Amino acid sequence: MGYVWLFLTVLFGIIEAVTVQIVSIWFAGGSVFAMIAYALGASEAVQVGVFVLSSAVLLLLTRPFVKKMTNGKKVSTNADSLIGKTAVVTKKTDELGLSGEAKVGGSIWTICSEDGQPIGENERVTVEKIEGVKLIVRR
Repeated sequence: MGYVWLFLTVLFGIIEAVTVQIVSIWFAGGSVFAMIAYALGASEAVQVGVFVLSSAVLLLLTRPFVKKMTNGKKVSTNADSLIGKTAVVTKKTDELGLSGEAKVGGSIWTICSEDGQPIGENERVTVEKIEGVKLIVRR
C-alpha cells in the first residue's frame, strides 16, 4: 500500500505542476500523511481515513489563504481611461457589429458593437469596456 500512496503523491504533484490553478496540492499532502500512517503500521482503512481527513483539513486551513494569494488583482492601465470616452468610427463594422475601427485618444482601435448591430463610418460611439485589444462600443 505504501507504493500506492507514493504513486498518488507523485500523481497529485504532477497534476499540480501542469495546471494553472492550485487544485490538487491538498491531496498530495493527504497522500504523504497516509504514507506516514502506512509506515507506522496502520491498517488500510486507517490509511484511507488519514488521507481523506488530512486532505480535508489541509484544504480547509489553507484554501482561503491560497485563494487570497492567487486572486488576480486587476491592473489598471492607461487604456482604462478610454472607457466612457467618445470615439469616431474610421472603418465601419461588419453586419454583426464586429471588426470595425475607431479613433479615440489619438489612436486607432479595433471595435465591436456592444449590441451586435453594424456601425457606420464617421459615427460617434461611446467606449463601454475593453476586452483584450478591442474596444466594446455603443451608439
